[in-house]
Amino acid sequence: MNGLFTAMLIIILFSLMMGRLLLVLSMWPTYTARIAPWLRTQSWWPVPAQRRAESLLLELLTPSEYEQVCATGFLEVASPTRTSRVYRVPRGPGQVLVVDDGRVVERHCVQPEYGGLPEADVVLMHKLLIQTDEERYLRVANHFPTRGGSMWCGYLGGTALR
Repeated sequence: MNGLFTAMLIIILFSLMMGRLLLVLSMWPTYTARIAPWLRTQSWWPVPAQRRAESLLLELLTPSEYEQVCATGFLEVASPTRTSRVYRVPRGPGQVLVVDDGRVVERHCVQPEYGGLPEADVVLMHKLLIQTDEERYLRVANHFPTRGGSMWCGYLGGTALR
């Protein structure tokens, strides 16, 4: 009886540790930026909309843009009207950072009218709207100032824009 109790306790502790490890890995930037997109392109991926959206993203971005999205978790979209401005579009949830001369000056929030879109489609929505009609993008966006003293504010230091 004592051996059975010990074995059950070990199994429970092992299960808890594995669950915690999986939770930590799912929040790891490499998983969300590199592994998850690759998984979504596989034919066995259970959500067809995500698979199609990831394939479309891969098709419409240049190889260097797609590599950037997978490596960093965001896409830099150059402003067609302001040469010193770049929009940093996050791959997942988050606000678009507006970067002027290497400094974050504003944050934008633009959401599709209908929720539940794959994140790859949302990245493309931002990119295409900025590149084709930046003025409309700026009209539609909710504008937020930078937060003083946080990672959103100030120069981008080690993550200099290319």
